[in-house]
Amino acid sequence: MPASNGIIGPSLANFCVQYNFQVIAISLEIAARVTHQQGWVATQNMSVIFIGCILGQFTMGYAGDLIGRSRALSLTLCIAAAGAIGSAAASWGSPAAIYGTVIAFRLVIGYGLGGVYPLSATKAAESDDSDDNSIGRTAWAFFWQGPGMCAPYVVAIILRACLASDAQALQWRLLLGLGAIPALLAMMFLREDAQEDNNRDAATAARAAKAQLQRDAKTKVFWRKFAGCGGAWFLYDVALYGTTLLGPTIVEDCFRGKNSIQDTSWQQLVGLSFNVPAMLVSVELLNRQRITAKRLQIAGFLLMAFAYALYGVLNAVRVNAWVLFAAYCFLNFTLSFGPNVTTFVLPSATFDGDTKSTMNGLCAALGKLGAVVGTQVLPVLLDVGLSYVLGACLVTCVAGALLTQVCVEAKAYESVLLAADPGEGGVA
Repeated sequence: MPASNGIIGPSLANFCVQYNFQVIAISLEIAARVTHQQGWVATQNMSVIFIGCILGQFTMGYAGDLIGRSRALSLTLCIAAAGAIGSAAASWGSPAAIYGTVIAFRLVIGYGLGGVYPLSATKAAESDDSDDNSIGRTAWAFFWQGPGMCAPYVVAIILRACLASDAQALQWRLLLGLGAIPALLAMMFLREDAQEDNNRDAATAARAAKAQLQRDAKTKVFWRKFAGCGGAWFLYDVALYGTTLLGPTIVEDCFRGKNSIQDTSWQQLVGLSFNVPAMLVSVELLNRQRITAKRLQIAGFLLMAFAYALYGVLNAVRVNAWVLFAAYCFLNFTLSFGPNVTTFVLPSATFDGDTKSTMNGLCAALGKLGAVVGTQVLPVLLDVGLSYVLGACLVTCVAGALLTQVCVEAKAYESVLLAADPGEGGVA
């Protein structure tokens, strides 16, 4: 599905999300070469952004129902851009001051990026009234998180090649600061759409959203939907972010030694690049109505569990480094296949009316709570042994498949998918 004008802004916003999530890992690798770095720095820098993300998802999702999707999305991107620039420009002084400043601005970035999840999903789903395939549009906008995940390592390789080796302090600051560019570009494309929100009555919207939420919260179906959308997102993000943000460490373990920044960047870029075809396959399966979102999510969770088990076995028997790296690439493929897309699109297809953006935000917030758990718990398990990390992620993935099977109702999503072309019988 080519990106129509209505989803260019959400697509750029999603690219911005993963660039700013992933950039901290390689930035800290470079910063450690020139500035003393204590153990708490990496863990807190990785997790604090998700704390801000949860706060942003709670408030900015609600703002989307009050002041309009485009205006709220522009506001949240502005906050993210300010955080990216601040983390690069204000981080000077002693090591404690430098890293303390970066952590503070990572919280700001997280708040801004948190709002992108519910707002970009809702905006993309509503971007074309003439096209009933809202899941396809939402999935395509989300696809750009894949390239965004790889982008920090591309930038790191370019900076390492272009700047002198004694300019490493400039390199990691540029890496952080460049995270503002996709946010600012997305705001440009949203400017015209935001004018449509000017006539929105926030007070009336607030009353309608509150009334609908009170009605829905009294039903068991509502809580089951929330458990299926938000709970599965929680379990998925435990595994996803706990693994990807430990990526440089896992890659070094593959090759049993301390890599150079250039080697780590190339290896991580190759590994993460498998996310792009995985997301393309998932998006196309949904667009062409070959499978329901529910079944794709279950299949993806189980494939992830298999990939964790495979990597664990190969690591335990200490196979050739390149064979183990190939297993790591396969793991990255599975991490972006299925749940990576479906957890993002299901809330927009599940909830409707005056609370669509709000509920999307609540589900996304539950997901990022899982990211906090993953980034706090999995590094502790890594100190005990990588096998414990892999085992915990495997159990999490199986739990995600079971929760999806029990709580996600296929009929709701089959009707959305079939609306695009009732004559095609491709839905599984």
